[in-house]
Amino acid sequence: MKKILISALCGSVVFSTQVFSQSKEDINLLKEQIQVLVDEIEKLKEQTVIPELYQKSFAGLGYAASKVYFSPQGLSIGGYGEIVYINYDSSDKKSYSDLYRFIPYIGYKFTDNIILNSEIEFEHGANTERGGEVTVEFAYLDFLINKWFNLRVGNVLIPLGLTNLQHEPIFFNSVLRPEIETKIIPTTWNENGVIIFSNTGNWDYHLGVVNGFHATKKGEIGFTADSWVRNGRQAGAKAISEDWAVVGRIDYTGIKGLYAGASFYRGNSGQGEKYSGKRIDGTVSLWDLHLRYQLEGIEITGVYVKGSLDDADLISLYNGEVIGKDVYGYYLNVSYDVIPFIKRESNFSLPVFIRYERYNLHDKVPEGFSKNPALDRTIWTLGINFKPHPNIVFKADYQFRDNKNNSEANRFEAGFGFIF
Repeated sequence: MKKILISALCGSVVFSTQVFSQSKEDINLLKEQIQVLVDEIEKLKEQTVIPELYQKSFAGLGYAASKVYFSPQGLSIGGYGEIVYINYDSSDKKSYSDLYRFIPYIGYKFTDNIILNSEIEFEHGANTERGGEVTVEFAYLDFLINKWFNLRVGNVLIPLGLTNLQHEPIFFNSVLRPEIETKIIPTTWNENGVIIFSNTGNWDYHLGVVNGFHATKKGEIGFTADSWVRNGRQAGAKAISEDWAVVGRIDYTGIKGLYAGASFYRGNSGQGEKYSGKRIDGTVSLWDLHLRYQLEGIEITGVYVKGSLDDADLISLYNGEVIGKDVYGYYLNVSYDVIPFIKRESNFSLPVFIRYERYNLHDKVPEGFSKNPALDRTIWTLGINFKPHPNIVFKADYQFRDNKNNSEANRFEAGFGFIF
């Protein structure tokens, strides 16, 4: 009997130990399953909640345009907007206010290495009866291989100057963009093509091939005297691609607060057209030097750009107006944040700025054609910005404008912009 009791007791101990051991394993397994569920829920939260915008740039792009690169996988939405008021001094031109732009960025991160990025522009309230339109400013796929070599394919921003890559309103002090980066570098400028680029955070480059301009007038497309090659942009819309162009850029950002570099563009624009039996090549050459330097409350920005156009004589005859053979432009912008003099501890900023800008769209014209002195312009811009938040800016400025024909009206500008 005693042996039976001892055996039964030992058996119950062994059974209890096995049950306890099995229960412990079940609990650990249950904990692991719960942790997996928690991780999945966090991932779903990241994918369904639009992440906050931080002021970070990817490969020279603006902050809102860079948002998808710093977001979790899945959908990313950002954008910017501008509303402006322009008042002409002593001019027959009427003052106006304008819902100038509302721009959504829509991006999608398929993986950390394959990214879709796009910009859709609603301009002038998208009211087609008042000059409004809806256009795609860029739409491309990035294949991120490493920090030294990446591939961009689709409708791309041309990496020239400062403003074309960083055209969001917080990047320039004036209400409207600097004129040499609209009249000579035709910001915003996008074409279909392929670009390779780096993102090292020190020395960075862009190098690519894109479809060329369309020089000869076809409807609204074609080079003009007052905006040089700007209206020859094709923007990827059934772009005639008989002629292509090469574009390149190099930037240095290895010093804190410094963004400096150079860029170039060269390609034909004739797109197979002829005038009086002569083929129009219309080679457009552009190059620039650009600089932005920030030190505490001071910011210095400058661009120098020079351009030339071959067959300017044939294009002028074809288009019925004198297109510049050589053009140039430059500006220097200095701003200083005065908010520390008003309130030492503040989250606001209040930059005051001054900019000198000079450009000439008729520096040289084809032989036998006359220069238009009104296209040789000088602009002094004085103004102030108020930023209640780093991503919001209210602007006001006054422009003292002059040209060699003495026919330029001064003007007052005001407006606000935001990115998100």
